[in-house]
Formats: sequence, structure tokens, C-alpha cells
Amino acid sequence: MTAPVLVTGASGFIGGHIARRLAVDGRPVRALVRPTSDTRGLAGLELVTGDLAEPASLRRAADGCAAVVHCAALVSDWATVAEIRAANVVGTANVVAAARAAGVSRLVHVSTTDVHHPHNWYARTKLEAEALVRDGGVPAAVVRPATVYGPGSVDVVGQIADAVRGGHMVLIDYGRANAGLVYVANVADLVVLALDHRGAPGETFTATDGLDVTWRRFVADLAAGLGGTPARWSLPYGVALALGTGLEQGYRLARRATGLTLPPLLSRQAVQVLGRDQSFSNAHARERLGWAPHVGYAEGLAATLDWLRGRSA
Repeated sequence: MTAPVLVTGASGFIGGHIARRLAVDGRPVRALVRPTSDTRGLAGLELVTGDLAEPASLRRAADGCAAVVHCAALVSDWATVAEIRAANVVGTANVVAAARAAGVSRLVHVSTTDVHHPHNWYARTKLEAEALVRDGGVPAAVVRPATVYGPGSVDVVGQIADAVRGGHMVLIDYGRANAGLVYVANVADLVVLALDHRGAPGETFTATDGLDVTWRRFVADLAAGLGGTPARWSLPYGVALALGTGLEQGYRLARRATGLTLPPLLSRQAVQVLGRDQSFSNAHARERLGWAPHVGYAEGLAATLDWLRGRSA
């Protein structure tokens, strides 16, 4: 029997799509989940309980695996620095060590194009994690998705849809920045290629569909599909960044004092994503791996809207 591929973060948005894509291809998948993870989208897959902070659990999960796809991360810039580093840096080091001990033939690390703008702790820790992967003694490739959208995108598309429905969506600099969209199935395609292609180890690949779609257009398209109101307000980038910074600091104080669990209304990371151009090149993935996004914008938007309508039903 073919050895499985271990997917960390398999209960999340991107990790779940990758795990299911591998299963559709007929490859055995071992999905790393936590005891509290929602595993409804992982039916039929081998589930193993573990935690990035528990090296022994990762060694057990990786034992006997042919390859590892590392998707698990703490995507936040309002958590404490210690929390972010523990998940994204120490956690990645633990995954790499487990992969090395298991003797896997390939490790694919899912990073982010946020590393090009390392002005928040999330981006900085993801950049550090990339270095650990490259120096970890395992044949490895790094995939950097830009703005991933599609069914299940609760933290980006879901939040925008909620703001659109509530009539309080705010753009940054009138939404003129390129959104850097990449449909989640296209990301999964690239990860699978990076798992198998002999030219992938040691390389870094940017995952973006190469669309000329601004945030203003994307939000307007979502609003039209949901029967909502297009964004009516905009903040200058500098004002939004200052506001996001202040809200983060106030949130942290409230969190320590009251145990608050809701995120701040605006953060530096959100401002940087919505306000900075995300038109990164995908040429290296095309030329090195022969990758091309097979799901276009119209199809991806339609699938995303179908999911959003079902989510609100």
C-alpha cells in the first residue's frame, strides 16, 4: 500500500482542500487535527490527533508517511507575539523535525505572500518558518499563496460578505489595490505539483491566478451576487493603518482584562492586505512546474457565492 501524505492544518480552509484533492487523486491522506477540530469535511480520511506544540504527537503522525504538507499556522497579528511564534516558528521547527525523523521524501510548506511586507508579526514568523524549512535537512518546497478565495474562506471572504450584508464594508484607498486572488483549488494543484515534481525541492513558488481584479471589484462582485450593498466608505491607507494599530493594542488590553475572544474590527494585517498591491508573479510556478490556474475568476466567484448563500441559509 502506498504510504500516506501527512497534511497539517487539514481541518482548515486551505489544508482541507489540499487533503481532499489528494484523496480524490487516490492518494492515502493522514490528516493532522486537534481534539477540538471540526472534521466534518474530512470524511473518509485517516485522522490523527496532534499539536504543533507537542513534538511527540507530530513524530507519531509523520511515522510511515511518504511526504508532508504543512498548512497549520496561526493566522493573526492581534494574538500575542509569543502565541504567534509558538505556532508558526516553533511549530514549524517541530514539523520539520518530525518529517526528518520519518525520512519523508518531500515536505511542502504553505507560506504566504505576506512575507513580502513583513510589517506584522504574522508575516515575520512565516518568513522565519520558511528559513527553517529550507535548512531542515528534508527535500522541501515553499508555496506562497496570495489572497486565497473559494468555498470555506471564512476568515477573508466570509468576513467581507458579512460586512457587505451588514452595509459596513470599508475599503482602503478606494479599493484600488490588486487583490492578488487565487482560487483555492488552484492552490491545491500547485501544492500537489510541488509534492511530486523533481524540480520542486529548494524552490519557492507564488500562488496567484494573475488576475487584474481590484478589491473594489471583488467586493462589488460579492455584493452583486449576495444582493448586498457595495462598499460605501473608504479610508486612506495611513489612517487605516493607524486605526488598526490602535484597535489591536486596545484589543490586547481588553483580552487580558476580560478574556475577550472576538478579534478587533480592524488590524494592521487586514489593512496591509486590502491596501497594498498584491499583483505578484506566478511565472516561476508556470515555468518550473508547468502549473496553470485551471479555475478562472467567473467559475471561482460563482462557487464562492454558492457557498456564501448556503452559509447564510
